[in-house]
Amino acid sequence: MSTVAPVFVEFRCNRCWCSNCADSEAVGTEVECRNCGQETTVPEATPDRIARAEALLSEQPALINKPPAVDKSKLEFDRKLSDRELIEIAKRESFVPLDQMDFLGHPNASAIARLVATIVDNVLIFTSFAAGFVLVAWLAKMGVTENPMESLRSNKEFGLIPLVVLSSLPTLLIFGQWFLLATSGQTIGKKLLMIRIVSTNGKLPGFLQAVVLRNWLRVVFSFVPFFGLIDALFIFSDSRRCLHDYLASTRVVTDI
Repeated sequence: MSTVAPVFVEFRCNRCWCSNCADSEAVGTEVECRNCGQETTVPEATPDRIARAEALLSEQPALINKPPAVDKSKLEFDRKLSDRELIEIAKRESFVPLDQMDFLGHPNASAIARLVATIVDNVLIFTSFAAGFVLVAWLAKMGVTENPMESLRSNKEFGLIPLVVLSSLPTLLIFGQWFLLATSGQTIGKKLLMIRIVSTNGKLPGFLQAVVLRNWLRVVFSFVPFFGLIDALFIFSDSRRCLHDYLASTRVVTDI
């Protein structure tokens, strides 16, 4: 009578990002992280997770029952470590590049966090446009915009350089936000609120999903009557995904 060897999957803790291994039969159930004790749902047993578990267990056969990776007795703290400190310590112990992280088990961001992040981003855009308009108005009052080349030659302090720099702020900010979305799934506002856009498969969305489908396509659909209202109301569903999240196959998760 042959015995089938158990299959293990590797996954990261949602709290401290420490590696854990669990029997594939535990998929869908909650297990305690071996590092911080946080309960984490064992994700689907994909070939990648199985391969990572085999690699880890081949080097450390006792990984499943291994003591916490961070030995708190060696840390010079005389108080209980906070969640933030645990996260930072564990990330240093087991660094994983952002584009290789798996965010599938991260909880969905709250509607309040998403709203505040959107407000922050809109305030930044509005401020950059306002700064550009104020500069143009000031230069026009000084007579610079009537003959800019002559002004550049006669009054260097009222030249074209400040006009170009400040009037370019909105463009630079917008392109910068698109770059952040494509590379990290975050805008400035989302980074401050510690939330992130990810694909439904748990990976970073990239430029196509995060910018083209999630932003540019939403602008196109905004001309459809009531689209904006319906899009916003979707956030109150159980999945906490707006209509543009479904269009781009993305969701917004917390970073912790």
